Amino acid sequence: MKLIKKIAAIMFAFMMVFSLSTNVRAESGVNNKQGSITISNAIKDQEYKIYKILDLESFNSTEGSEAYSYKLTNDAWKSFFGTGGPGESYVSIDNQNYVTWKSTDTDAANLANAAIAFAQDKNNNVTEVQNLTKTTSNNSDGTVTVTYSGLDLGYYLVESSVGALCSLNTTNPNAEITEKNSQPTLEKKIIDDNEGLVDKKTADIGEKIHYQVDITVGKGAKSYVFHDQIESGLEYEKTNQKLALDITTDCYTTGSNNRPQMVKPTDSEYHLTLSENKFTLTFEDSFIQKLSEGNKIIINYNAYVTGNAQMDTALKNTAYLNYGNNQKTREDHADVYTYKIPVFKYTLKDTTETKLSGAKFKLYRGSKNVNNIVKFDSNGNTYTYNKSGTVEELESGTDGYVNINGLAAGTYTLEETKAPDGYNILKDTITITVNQKTDGTKEILSNNEATNGTVKVLNNKGSLLPSTGGMGTTLIYLIGGALVLGSGFVLANKKRAKAK
Repeated sequence: MKLIKKIAAIMFAFMMVFSLSTNVRAESGVNNKQGSITISNAIKDQEYKIYKILDLESFNSTEGSEAYSYKLTNDAWKSFFGTGGPGESYVSIDNQNYVTWKSTDTDAANLANAAIAFAQDKNNNVTEVQNLTKTTSNNSDGTVTVTYSGLDLGYYLVESSVGALCSLNTTNPNAEITEKNSQPTLEKKIIDDNEGLVDKKTADIGEKIHYQVDITVGKGAKSYVFHDQIESGLEYEKTNQKLALDITTDCYTTGSNNRPQMVKPTDSEYHLTLSENKFTLTFEDSFIQKLSEGNKIIINYNAYVTGNAQMDTALKNTAYLNYGNNQKTREDHADVYTYKIPVFKYTLKDTTETKLSGAKFKLYRGSKNVNNIVKFDSNGNTYTYNKSGTVEELESGTDGYVNINGLAAGTYTLEETKAPDGYNILKDTITITVNQKTDGTKEILSNNEATNGTVKVLNNKGSLLPSTGGMGTTLIYLIGGALVLGSGFVLANKKRAKAK
């Protein structure tokens, strides 16, 4: 068989193992020209790595008498094809480093697998071709066409981050290949009882968060491994120390009773690995191949907000999918926030805010009602929400603050139950509204007025009543004495009048 046909067979096998390959050549002479590789139907923003496998030293493409002279490259691919290398059994190498294909066509797929694994092993220090000119044009169907130019003539492997099949044209230095596979995608959401699927939500400490991940299946990719990780402040829901997990799809077949039956992985078609803050799901290809491009794998699981959650900070749950030859989708995350509500108790001395300790409050969720009272665990003047807590009354500390932690956005009512000694208790309650802004941070309103993030509660001193020995009683005595003297004067005048 002529060498060019053997090379073409190798390249075709490369396609079947989710890589792209092409042979770039000129008409005749020595390798003193450059060519290009154009990838049509490419996925936008996907990465294509181009590796030069063999050097084309010279060639003669006279019709009916084609001849090509390939040699080993001087980089890591030399060790790949050399003695003891993964590609040694596929080619013959003479003492001048010229290469001849010696295996059968059916061995080409194995060579392709070995070449891809070799390129991806960082210990082999394989690098893609550098300093290429890349041009990209957009297609009407949302795909792009990518052209890499400035390639020396030779034999190339083009590794796609989507593991695509391709068609080749090796009779021209300007080769064209077509991307036929599509990338799987992943979307991470939280199920909110009121709003449906959301990217973020607020929660009380102890609240259950329901996560949903949708994996949209791509065409041609294999080896799906799902990864999920939660941050401190979240804890997976477990049943008998096992992750509470539900895996479904939107793919249906006709069951034995002639009714639609959902395609789901059996227990043997996925494997779960769980640690404290992350888990992986490895799906068998036997399950993935039951699905078609565009079908969804839907993964549902729960986590709880724990007492060590950071306040006012995103508690992230991050997910991504590995597939194909260790390619990776973009990471997606859904965020949970639990908030702190600072309350500052103070009085005014002249115009200066002066902190007050010893004020006591109760907090209600919504309106003031004994059934709506919010309970806490306490540590000094810091109160952390606990549905089963025993603390209902909150007291301002020496810094004047009541620090309320671990609550979701919503409307609350603050009631002062005891004023600091010498101060008047508040007559009216305070309505506190906590909103989540678009960036996840909080906004606090006090009686519908904006705050700087702190609810301020002003107390005034009580009126000073007269005391024994003070001016107040002296005035009383003087007034009383004057009244007595006046009464006596009037009485004496009446007696004189009668005597006359």
